[in-house]
Amino acid sequence: MKIEEYLQQLPERTKKNLEMDITSRINFIKQEKFIRHSKYIKINKLLENLYTEPLKERYRSILLVGDSDMGKTVMVKDFAKSKIIKDEETQTFIEGVMYIRTPNKADLHDLYNRIFQFFVVPYRRDEPVSERENKIKHYCEINSVKMIVIDEIQGALIGSIAKQMEFMNGIKNLSAFLKIPIVMVGVPKAVSLVRSDHQLISRFIPIKIKNWEMDENYISLLYAIEMTLPLRKPSSIYKDEKLALDILEMSNGLTGGIITICNSLAIKAIKNGKERIERKMLRDIEYISASNNKKRIYADEI
Repeated sequence: MKIEEYLQQLPERTKKNLEMDITSRINFIKQEKFIRHSKYIKINKLLENLYTEPLKERYRSILLVGDSDMGKTVMVKDFAKSKIIKDEETQTFIEGVMYIRTPNKADLHDLYNRIFQFFVVPYRRDEPVSERENKIKHYCEINSVKMIVIDEIQGALIGSIAKQMEFMNGIKNLSAFLKIPIVMVGVPKAVSLVRSDHQLISRFIPIKIKNWEMDENYISLLYAIEMTLPLRKPSSIYKDEKLALDILEMSNGLTGGIITICNSLAIKAIKNGKERIERKMLRDIEYISASNNKKRIYADEI
């Protein structure tokens, strides 16, 4: 690719950083940037369909799972953010999607506390569950909440079987009396939370976000990543099959890993003055994949 063609394709946000000094460009690369890749588009469409379903007695809900570092949290948070609307009359913001994180153990009362904290309202832990549920319904209705996202749901695996069942039944009841979809998000082992109860598995449909594979969607991801890198020469990492495959294998197909490796290569290219990514640079970057990290105790040895 010619430099002129490359520069025409770069987004303005990336292009305006090309003439910055080395430190500024490296800092730009390190900034968190959201990439609307093919998996995001599919998940966004799925969530949008759930969000806009017409009112009915029983809503579909899902359990969205994927390996750590697949970008699940970033994707669902971005969707929730897109549903924040400003009420011009009251000058307040209405959050159509409630995003909360699972407690670090199966504790239904703690989950309810987090819901009250979302609404920024007072609460008492010693209230009966029925009263807490009525209050949650009231606040969801007056605040126009149309969906609840419960992230890191694998946290509910910590605790006795009885506590886990109480926790999951509580979520099932939330979906039933609120009459809105609930999206649980976590790692694959979280599927065991719904498999123990036929009502749970019929209400919460498990959906897996697969790791990236060597296909056109992955190549499109590499192109999108390269468009965020303020390099003065085209690298065309999406055209270099061997480099693309090396990055895929190093990252184990994890979104976060792929982005981290490409960012590290870009920083190397800026520091060594080459201004483009080359395959041999893979030997010079430090990267520990999330899956390899599970097999070792230490991040490094000195």
